[in-house]
Amino acid sequence: MTNTPTGPGPNRPPQAPGFQYRPQDPGEVQYGQPTGPVLPPPPTWGQRWGVLPKDDRPKQVTVILQTLWIHLAATVVATLLGLTGSAGLSIALGILAAAVNLVLIWAVAREALGRFGSDDPRLPIYIGLGALALIALFRVFNPFTVVPAILQITAALLILVLAFTKPVRAWLDRPGNRRKGTDAPPPAAPQAPPPQWRDPAGPGAQAPYGYGAPQQPGPPQPGPPQQQPGPQYNWPQQPR
Repeated sequence: MTNTPTGPGPNRPPQAPGFQYRPQDPGEVQYGQPTGPVLPPPPTWGQRWGVLPKDDRPKQVTVILQTLWIHLAATVVATLLGLTGSAGLSIALGILAAAVNLVLIWAVAREALGRFGSDDPRLPIYIGLGALALIALFRVFNPFTVVPAILQITAALLILVLAFTKPVRAWLDRPGNRRKGTDAPPPAAPQAPPPQWRDPAGPGAQAPYGYGAPQQPGPPQPGPPQQQPGPQYNWPQQPR
């Protein structure tokens, strides 16, 4: 028995190596885990409403929200302490102060100061802080509520100072804090109509240089007969 050669013959082209799958390590990729980009987790309740800091929110704005929450807690304490005197008046002032406080928290946390329709986003903050300061001044005259009232006035002054800082001014320029229609582009100017031909003002007036009256089609005018060109031949002439 003769052994046949297994290698390529002298006239046979070499064959390319076949594709082989690489064995995958089972420890590299775990089943059930996402392979694409992982999105950041949604903000928690504290981050959404300003109790905790948030990445896309300036630090000064977070301090304003935290101060408003402290003001709300002082309002609840002052309302409870004011029940020792006029209970009805204390409850009414407490409900009013809490409502204004919650509206400010909602507008600042949701960046919705433009919902009030003011050209200046600080104007709703000024009005709200003014109402809270007046209620706190009324509670100063009660010996049971003087401490939480002083805390409320201090919180209102701190918010007023932070409203003039540079990061807060930049945050107030966001679209949500602006009145609707402020950033809308101006309407396009009306285009002029195309030029139209007009006759001269008088019978002897002439049209401007470069312009002529449009030619009106009409019957042809009679004129001298024109000789139609024809074929010309150079015939030989007789000698003279």
